[in-house]
Amino acid sequence: MIAPRDVSVVVQGPWSPDQTPQALASLRAHLPGAQVVLSVWKGGPDFPAHAVDADTVLLNADPGAVDLRGLLHPDIEYRTATASSNFNRQADSTLAGLRLADRPYALKLRTDMVLEHAGFLAYPALFRDIPAPMRVFGERIVTTNVRCPQRSFAMFVQDFCSFGRTEDMRLLWEAERHPSRQALLDMPREEREVRVLVPEQQLVVSALRRRQHEVPMPNSLANGPALAELTERAVAGNFVCLDVRRFGVRTLKPSLEWVNSADAMRLSWLWILRASYEEYLSWCRRHCGDAVDALIAECGDGYAPAMEDAALKRRLVTGPNALAPQPLFDEALRCFLAGRNDDALHGATTLQRAGLRDPALDRLFERLGRRPPG
Repeated sequence: MIAPRDVSVVVQGPWSPDQTPQALASLRAHLPGAQVVLSVWKGGPDFPAHAVDADTVLLNADPGAVDLRGLLHPDIEYRTATASSNFNRQADSTLAGLRLADRPYALKLRTDMVLEHAGFLAYPALFRDIPAPMRVFGERIVTTNVRCPQRSFAMFVQDFCSFGRTEDMRLLWEAERHPSRQALLDMPREEREVRVLVPEQQLVVSALRRRQHEVPMPNSLANGPALAELTERAVAGNFVCLDVRRFGVRTLKPSLEWVNSADAMRLSWLWILRASYEEYLSWCRRHCGDAVDALIAECGDGYAPAMEDAALKRRLVTGPNALAPQPLFDEALRCFLAGRNDDALHGATTLQRAGLRDPALDRLFERLGRRPPG
């Protein structure tokens, strides 16, 4: 397994007086001897840089957000919630820190996240001898979670934290930046939509294209059977998609609490959209061959139920990011009758937040002793 002293850590984002010291302390506890680079922006909250528990503190120029209002098709802006983009801020501060990394491996972590253990260190070796279709990196990059392209966005790999060879991490974060608003205004709308994918897609697609892999992504909502298949192949060959429990990370930011609990929130919308680690392994089995069988076996009794959940998730959508209300209601009711009230409540809440208004749903909330969310 990789030794902590062989790891550089880039802690990236805005300084938080409550959260960032905890993030740094967790690194010293779980990665003793690692190089720690804190990469924040100039103009942020003042803090005593000389007293911070990091080997290097970087104060980056802030490139600012890119105002995207009215520049993309209204459906893209609405369904991706991208009226403004902070991608350049994230990418610039991450890459600046990675350029100072002096160890063979690098971890990227947000300033509002902590390590609870260093389980991620084991995974590069576990996947090293597994064939890698559409190879971009020297070794797969370890990250947390991926969206299933048949149920959600294509080429969407979570970007909160990632770990891999330092040279591979630099390649990932050298992604094409989002152009300025003025530069976008000078382009036809079709070109804007190619150049401005959601950040998680921007990282993956940029890396693939730099290695001459053709990725037909005219916009963030692009999908279909061929692109979904391509997504599975690209992800299986270039990433290891763990859940936060296996990775060993936890967010401290209240608005991101779903990061910590989404895998347990059965029948929630995010649970439906995400692929579990076991489902990711099934992609690897399909695209990388039987070298994955030992990793599947290590999942033990958890693999079969996870595959049953994947089949259930497929029934709960009619297409990417499109909920199938009746199957979800039926499953929520089944959970209630089986005494699994938490699952039933998550399902009912997903339906209510998707806009379903139905007396049967109201009665389910009543039987659960809850009022529908406001």
